[in-house]
Amino acid sequence: MTASIYYFSGTGNSMYIARKLAKLTHADLLSIKDAVNEDEIVLAADFVGIVFPVYNHRVPYIVKRFVDRLSNLNSKYVFAICTYGDSPCIALEYLSKLFSARGGKLSCGFGVKMPYNYIAPLPGINGLFQPFVLRELPDEQQRKMLSEADQKLQTIYDAICAQKSGYIEIEYRRLEQFVDFFNLRELLQKPVWLKISGYSGKCDLSYMESVQLMDAGFHYDEQCVRCGTCAKICPVGNVKMSVNGPVWLHQCEQCFACLQWCPKAAIQFRSGTAGRKRYHHPEVSLADMLSYPMKEKFEDE
Repeated sequence: MTASIYYFSGTGNSMYIARKLAKLTHADLLSIKDAVNEDEIVLAADFVGIVFPVYNHRVPYIVKRFVDRLSNLNSKYVFAICTYGDSPCIALEYLSKLFSARGGKLSCGFGVKMPYNYIAPLPGINGLFQPFVLRELPDEQQRKMLSEADQKLQTIYDAICAQKSGYIEIEYRRLEQFVDFFNLRELLQKPVWLKISGYSGKCDLSYMESVQLMDAGFHYDEQCVRCGTCAKICPVGNVKMSVNGPVWLHQCEQCFACLQWCPKAAIQFRSGTAGRKRYHHPEVSLADMLSYPMKEKFEDE
């Protein structure tokens, strides 16, 4: 049986999970950011995994574009793992519907809690009216969370080896159904997050697509040394270097890779990230993110 695991990752959480699982299953490890540029993505393997972070309670826009290009889904055992900071919400259920629309089936889906790497309001009601900040996790708490993630991964490995089917990890379904029934993602969440990001223009895109414009909030400060790391690390080529510094091109995935991996912490998002601790998975290096091949085969050691 042939096996492939596709992943998308901004700060290394999903890359770590995908890489470790590929070693355990002796699967090809493939990058979604490279594969998504193909007009058609033919799944040649019989055993296929998708690993991605939860964005806005669903899948990242790049993952949706990836699934929309998939073909040859019949008779495949497909599983998915979402990494999340707060909750898996309905991301895996949403992914399952995307697969169904392509004539395939998501056999099972699991969530793995990892350190939060996005912006969030400060605690309390007053926090909603202040700039959103990077959430910081004490080192001991982070180590405990990563250890629990490894334990969860072993459980997932056992399940997919047995080709478990029918299990999709979901939280807050009723709340999410309420949000969808009243179209609150488009009517409320989209304008609120565009405002939080500092985007003030007209936007006819869907909420998921509008994420691309939320790079309006990124800027660099006086610590920038024009090293180009932000441009190199961006998985969708949304950052280019000018003479003065980085420029964002409004095709953003909001993965925060540019901000989290900047060696000088010079990339900021609005006014709430300066001086806040940056995060990337401790066992994933910048070199891993920049030089990892599109496809790597893990054989028995």
